[in-house]
Amino acid sequence: MATPAAAAEADIKAEIKAARTAYNAAIAARDVAGVRAALGEGYVGIAGTGGEAIIGADAMAEYFARAFRTPGFLGFVRTPDMVTVAEPPQRAMERGHWSGGSLSGRMSGEYLAVWVPTPEGWKLRSETFVTLTNNAPGPK
Repeated sequence: MATPAAAAEADIKAEIKAARTAYNAAIAARDVAGVRAALGEGYVGIAGTGGEAIIGADAMAEYFARAFRTPGFLGFVRTPDMVTVAEPPQRAMERGHWSGGSLSGRMSGEYLAVWVPTPEGWKLRSETFVTLTNNAPGPK
């Protein structure tokens, strides 16, 4: 039988995975508000190919708004491989792999994300993406 702490950790992991699923669904639906809903205050993202920093949840939402307007954009899918919850549960780390791109080329790689609890549920504090394969035109 699971201990209360183990049960709480399992619930947190399930919440984070559900939030990631919702974020992926927002990207697939080209839903800027849904993307923004996954991001917490103080969000920082590091893009995979160019390594540019995207500072702020609104800036990341705008990044996706521009991508959604790009002809041939296919989207991105992030798939968690593991979620580790801090003790006490003031943050959690998600590590996984991602893929995406456009009609002109595909990219994939790995990522690391930090989630934090908020009154609205677990939100992303940061994400760092590393591109490991890239057959899209442009910077590699």
